[in-house]
Amino acid sequence: MTSDLRGRPKLLLAVWTVLLAVFAALAPLVQDALNIPFDVFSVVMLAPLAASIIVWLRPSSFPWSWTGTSTRRLTQSTVFALIAVLTFSSILMLISGRTPHFAGINAGAPIVVFLGLQLLGAFAEECGWRGVVQQTGEELARPAVVSAIAGFIFGATHLGYWGLGLVPVLIFALTTTFMSLTITTIFQGSLLQRLIPATIVHLGLNLILPRSIVEII
Repeated sequence: MTSDLRGRPKLLLAVWTVLLAVFAALAPLVQDALNIPFDVFSVVMLAPLAASIIVWLRPSSFPWSWTGTSTRRLTQSTVFALIAVLTFSSILMLISGRTPHFAGINAGAPIVVFLGLQLLGAFAEECGWRGVVQQTGEELARPAVVSAIAGFIFGATHLGYWGLGLVPVLIFALTTTFMSLTITTIFQGSLLQRLIPATIVHLGLNLILPRSIVEII
């Protein structure tokens, strides 16, 4: 089936979404089987990457539309990503009136292990939401439109916030929309080149955002 997906972005996105749902449903079972504390690492973060790998099994089926860029431009994007994380942290501090905390740092795992797992999770999610959804979606609409829609859906489908009520869900969804637009504004180059600043921004927000959202509300 994947061999017929090139030039059919809607079908490709539909296939990826179904695969994402399947892997996301299996993630809690894997989490329990491996006895991994949720505060240390959420296995569901790997679901977008798993779905993407299956889509990428046939490279000819995917619209590889992003071309490489120079090392200088990649460095610029990386610096902008770090600035974006610092800026967002400052904004959260002003809104909440508190210094942003790094969520999960004291989760019980060595700091190097914890940060390594969080880096893996951020990279895995970016492979899916930027690597597949954004790149394929640009076959259908302007990059900013795709980015905003993908960012909102990504945030709204974080089921952990649903139990807190509608307001936290909307705040988180709007925040991830802003994150997505920031990423797609600053990144450039090939898929792997774009994943570097994208993962930096995503990792930074993952570390500061969960507790900050609770403080805001």
